Amino acid sequence: LQGGNIMLTKIINKYKEIKKLKETRTEVVCKCFGLTNYDLRDAVNNGCEGIKEVKANTKAGTGCGRCNASVKRHVYKAIKNKNK
Repeated sequence: LQGGNIMLTKIINKYKEIKKLKETRTEVVCKCFGLTNYDLRDAVNNGCEGIKEVKANTKAGTGCGRCNASVKRHVYKAIKNKNK
């Protein structure tokens, strides 16, 4: 049983490692304007307080519109992390 606990601990640690890597990688969110998750985070950190303000300042999601769900997700995440 002790070997099972060690294996479970290793799996949990690997999961945490992978999750941390995913959070730090650059992801192009809006292909029309070449905006990344960091561009959206920077907009929030520089004073934008919501989706409409971020879109107005960065143009994210205003081209073809396919990225609107991703833009919202990244903006909400940036707002949440800013308030920590």
